[in-house]
Amino acid sequence: MVTFELIDENDNYLIYYYYPEGNKNKKHGIIVVDKMNMQIEVKELAEDDWEREIPPEELNELAEAINKMVRENGGSDFVEPMTESVHSIFFADHAVSEIKKHLLNGDIPHYGKQVWY
Repeated sequence: MVTFELIDENDNYLIYYYYPEGNKNKKHGIIVVDKMNMQIEVKELAEDDWEREIPPEELNELAEAINKMVRENGGSDFVEPMTESVHSIFFADHAVSEIKKHLLNGDIPHYGKQVWY
């Protein structure tokens, strides 16, 4: 789970703090939304967050498992194989996903959370 809250808003930016496991007793991370370009950037990792490069081989194992299930149900491949690594920030990516979902619906979330387990 990750929680986030809007800390600052002006004409150009939204600034969020995010908290892995909702723990405000540890150092927060910072997410900045550029409202003019609709770009979201993780400016600072939270204390309990981590980042890594996910190699294409690992991504393709998951893609093949998904495609196999789709084919078993009569469909065509759903996920294309990857050729490059993907950069991942574990908790921040979940917060960004939730913030983006609201922004695409025309809402500016003031706080929120995403739970995936």
